[in-house]
Amino acid sequence: MPRPFTPSLSPCTPTLKTISLPPCHPSYCRPLGAGLIAQSRRVQDPIIPPYIQLSPQQGDAIDLYGYMLQNRIIMVGKRVNDAVATQARGIVVASLLALDSINPNEEIRLYINAGAGSPYAITGILDTIRAMQAPVSTIGVGMVGGAVAVLLAGGAKGRRFIMANSRVMLQQPNGGAMGSADEVNIQATELNRTMQLMYTFLAEYTGLPMDKVEEECDREHFLGAEESKELGIVDGIIGTPPAFMPRNGLLQFARGNF
Repeated sequence: MPRPFTPSLSPCTPTLKTISLPPCHPSYCRPLGAGLIAQSRRVQDPIIPPYIQLSPQQGDAIDLYGYMLQNRIIMVGKRVNDAVATQARGIVVASLLALDSINPNEEIRLYINAGAGSPYAITGILDTIRAMQAPVSTIGVGMVGGAVAVLLAGGAKGRRFIMANSRVMLQQPNGGAMGSADEVNIQATELNRTMQLMYTFLAEYTGLPMDKVEEECDREHFLGAEESKELGIVDGIIGTPPAFMPRNGLLQFARGNF
C-alpha cells in the first residue's frame, strides 16, 4: 500500500537587495522649508476676515473691508507698492474710483500708516486723486515716511490731518542700481527724474519753494505733528478732544478748530 506523503519545508533566509539610485536634482528635491509650510498652512487654514455685527434693520453682518467702503474709508496700512495700489484686497486706486463714481460730491477718507512706498505706486494714486471729483481727505496714523509723505500732503486742501503722536519722515527716493555702467547710468537718470517729480509734488502741495523742499529731503528728516503742520504737509492735528467727536461710529472732524 502507498506510504502517506508528508511535505517538508526547508528553512529560508530572506535577503534584501540594495539598489543605488542617482542623486536627485536640487530643483526637485528641495527640503520643505518654512515658506512652503506656511503656504500649506494658509491653504488648509484660511484666514477669516473680521466681521461687524449690524442692527437687525441693516442686516446680519458685514466684513470690515466692506463696512469701511460703505462709509467711504480706505486704509493704507503697509508699504505702498504696486500690489497695494492696484491689486489684491488693498485696491486703493479701484476703491477711489468706485467711491468717486458712486457719489462724486461726498468726501473720501484715506487713512495712511506706511513707512515707505514705491514712487511709481504713489504717483499712480496721486494721479487718480487729481482726476477725481470727490474730495479726498488724508489722515496720517503712526508712521508716514518716504514717498508716502507726498501722498499724505496730496489730500484736498483743508482736509489733510495727522494724529497727535504720529511721525512723518522726509527723504530722497532710494535706488539700487546694478548691471553694466550704461545700465547704472540709465537707472540713475530715472531715479533723479523720480526724485524731481516727488519734489515737484511736495512743493505744490505744501507751498514751499523747491530749494526748501530739497533741503528738507536731503537726508532722513523726522517730523512731529506740529512740524508737519508748519511745513504745510497737513492742515490740522487730531488728538485733542475738541478736534474730533464720535458720531454714528465714525469720526466727524471739526475743521473749524484748526
